[in-house]
Amino acid sequence: MEETSNPKPAQLVEDKEWYKKASRLGDSFFVVVKKRKNRDEIFVSETVKSIIGWDEQQVIDQKGKIFSLIHRDDAVRVIKQNNEFLLSKNSAIEFRYRIVLQEANEKWIQERVSVERNKSGFVISSFALFTDVTKFYNQITDLQKAETDLRETCEGKDRFINILSHDLRAPFTSILGFAEILINEPNLPLKDKNEYLNYILEASQNQLEFINYLLDWSRLRTGSLKIEPQRLKITGLIYNCVSTLTGNAMRKGIDIKVVASDNLFVQADERLLKQVILNLLSNAIKFSFENSSIQISAEQFNEKQIEFIVRDTGVGLSSEEQQKVFSIESSFSNLGTKGETGTGLGLALVREIIEKHSGEIWLYSEEGKGTEFHFTLPLPSNRILIVCHDISTTIQIDTILENNFGEFEILHAENGYEALNIIADKIPTLVLAEHQIPLMTGLQFIESAKKESSTMQFPTIIMLHTGEIEQRQSYLLQGVKHFLHLPLQEEELLYTLKSTLN
Repeated sequence: MEETSNPKPAQLVEDKEWYKKASRLGDSFFVVVKKRKNRDEIFVSETVKSIIGWDEQQVIDQKGKIFSLIHRDDAVRVIKQNNEFLLSKNSAIEFRYRIVLQEANEKWIQERVSVERNKSGFVISSFALFTDVTKFYNQITDLQKAETDLRETCEGKDRFINILSHDLRAPFTSILGFAEILINEPNLPLKDKNEYLNYILEASQNQLEFINYLLDWSRLRTGSLKIEPQRLKITGLIYNCVSTLTGNAMRKGIDIKVVASDNLFVQADERLLKQVILNLLSNAIKFSFENSSIQISAEQFNEKQIEFIVRDTGVGLSSEEQQKVFSIESSFSNLGTKGETGTGLGLALVREIIEKHSGEIWLYSEEGKGTEFHFTLPLPSNRILIVCHDISTTIQIDTILENNFGEFEILHAENGYEALNIIADKIPTLVLAEHQIPLMTGLQFIESAKKESSTMQFPTIIMLHTGEIEQRQSYLLQGVKHFLHLPLQEEELLYTLKSTLN
């Protein structure tokens, strides 16, 4: 911006050269007012329209009504300051306020006013420079938010460390105490020895679980634990978890009911989703009464998500406990209905896993009546990519897919590079690829795809001619488990597709 002189307001209307220079201000506009006997002379810089949306003539015609643009939360303060200034003998004042433009758009304005007064103290001329300082205020707001976030993070870390220092030390009191008794009292009855050893074992197992939860939670938060989502059949996953916990449930006479359609699939990291389901089911068993039942169900929530529900009729949670269950800073652990212990970290990890999958988790609970945990996860993409340069083979595969897997989107690539670009943009549910494709072999394509991911996120079916069978071992080493022989046999193709997708 060019240097400008600073003449008195009364001189500005005559100073055409100053007016010409000042009109070039990009983020500011000015208004000059000189009192005359018949009417006021008003000059407005042309940059006014880019800042408040009014042109020069509108500002002149709407004299005084520029106050109508001021945000109502700031208006009273600004009008009061202005009235006090007019009654004073001061020659300058500065205001800062928000203005509200069309479509509720807000801007921060800094207004600097200098005036010339007559001998009686009345204003005879004024110069007001209005500057858009919205960017500056937004930066201040961002910095204040960053400071608040950092402060909360530091406070959270302090609370977290306090919790850890207590929870990591606490079990060792029992472990060391019982170990000392076993060492110092060799004539202890066998029954007591076994009892103390069981205490040590249980405390050690709980502590190992606590540390594993803590490590997984930390690795998810820092991003060092990479999530590898894939298309998973929900019923198989649930029954696998139920089988793991059958012994716990049988000891309390608890029946676990599964309600889920056999054709439901979810896009998730298998190990992490198992961890979620196992944690919620084991909690349900822990806090259920003997000879009761637990239900785990899954159904489509909307066009993009699956909803899981784990429901029990156990002890339930108080309102205060419901506010804490997902927070690692305020973690707590209640004893189960048969005195079972826990780490208090499981649900914090569960929430972290679900949120990393772009899902949500919530609960409904009432003391003495049980608890329902609900969470959502994304549906699979339902895309099949065919990497094949032989037209007749492509048509044959397309026909079978359209007749038997109509819910899937079919994508095509004629070479490996084109296929890699498609995968980068749209992760497929399944890939069918020839071994001999232009520009690279199917094996090179698999190796390139794996560089983008530590594990293959989708199953791949490789199509081999009779003379290419020796390549099978190389594909197996790359994690490929499914093969088809060319030319394709319809029954074999359909069977392989069904077994791979289901």
